Amino acid sequence: TIETTKTVKGVSLKMMECYILVFLCRLMAIVPFEGYLPFDKSGDWLYQVCEAVGLCLSGSIVYCIRVQFPDTYNADTDVFNHLYIVAPTAVISLILHPHLNNFWPSDIAWAFALYLESVTVIPQFFMFMKEGRAQTHTSHFLAAQALSRLLSFIFWASTFSELSHPEHHIKKYVGYWVVGIQLIQLVVMGDFIFHYIRAIQKGVPVSECINFSVNV
Repeated sequence: TIETTKTVKGVSLKMMECYILVFLCRLMAIVPFEGYLPFDKSGDWLYQVCEAVGLCLSGSIVYCIRVQFPDTYNADTDVFNHLYIVAPTAVISLILHPHLNNFWPSDIAWAFALYLESVTVIPQFFMFMKEGRAQTHTSHFLAAQALSRLLSFIFWASTFSELSHPEHHIKKYVGYWVVGIQLIQLVVMGDFIFHYIRAIQKGVPVSECINFSVNV
């Protein structure tokens, strides 16, 4: 869509830079190690390829914003400082991280990617509120992200015990924290998704779901 329209209007650079960190850190945990991969054959290549593709797409969008179409990017509305979410999630991942790889740096990298991904949509929501509207393609992207987080929440809610270290006085709570952080993202995205669905039901363009939520 960006290449077709020649514009990055409505896309948060801060969010996309956070996604680069997410994919890069997760690749650091799943390429050289197998602790966070499924035991079937999909863990041999599928997950790694998906994360690599996500990294390339995020990088290409950041390139479009910073290099190809910088005149169409509105920095005045992309005002949320992403360090406010990067720094706390980094600190939390140092304290609360699983140990499935049994290699401290990669376990922290995996936890950091998971925690950061749960709040990385916040800069985009701030941009929406500043602009008073949401771009159609960005709205669909966030809706897909919400569905992904819901499926992730269901998965970790059923398997969170594998992430905990029952003998450790802090790490025995890691599994609960992972499920909690997934729930936090669902709560963060809940209001937007509610009005996104209402806009579709009412025949209102999803690009206007912010205004629609105000007028309902």
